[in-house]
Amino acid sequence: MEENGLRSSRIWSGVLAFVLWAGTAALGFVAISTVLDTALRVYAAFWGDYGFYGSDYRGALALRNFIVFSLAGLWLAMVVGGGEYHYKKFGQPKSWRLFARTIAVEVSIFVLALFI
Repeated sequence: MEENGLRSSRIWSGVLAFVLWAGTAALGFVAISTVLDTALRVYAAFWGDYGFYGSDYRGALALRNFIVFSLAGLWLAMVVGGGEYHYKKFGQPKSWRLFARTIAVEVSIFVLALFI
């Protein structure tokens, strides 16, 4: 019975790790949009003077394109690299600490967007 209970505990721990990994991937994807909107708000607040289709519009569009490609690469590295890391370090405290840090960064992005 002891062995069966440990096996069941390990299975549920694996399910929790997978759900957390998928959740952080989904939150990271949504955070890309949040970061883009925040960056454009800051850009418009400091450099936006001329309205639509002026030089500020083209600058904001270039900034958005640069940021979206950078964040997409970072998100892809986080999802693939994080999945591999959690697969190899499954059940260890290092894996849970990385989940905690990842979730903390993602939540802080959303909280920062509320203030900007």
